[in-house]
Amino acid sequence: MKKNRQSKYCFSFSNTKGIKYEVYFRKPNERWYGNADGTCSDPLQDNPKIYISPHLTPKSELNTIIHEFTHSFFWSRTEKEVYRFANTVAGFLYRQGWRRDDSKRNETPPKRRKKYKRRNKKNRRA
Repeated sequence: MKKNRQSKYCFSFSNTKGIKYEVYFRKPNERWYGNADGTCSDPLQDNPKIYISPHLTPKSELNTIIHEFTHSFFWSRTEKEVYRFANTVAGFLYRQGWRRDDSKRNETPPKRRKKYKRRNKKNRRA
């Protein structure tokens, strides 16, 4: 029997190449990724996603978020380069007092914003 896993939506963004990613707090599939704390899909896949395990310590979570976001922007970089970068940035931010605020967790996608037609300046009334 399959477990009904529900991903907790967190965030969406586009990288510098315009590829849209969605971020979820969900443990990556152990059969495919072993004991990974996070994963980042190949930007050439349809609907690429980042998964972050929700069972991490605050410092490990910060490191994993930086690590996976780095992959999304710099896919061609080696794992060693991404690992070193994420450890450096996470270590610095953590020492400066950056911490997770659980009261501000976002688990629902944002509502779509309405697109308004721009009015021509000539047609505006004074």
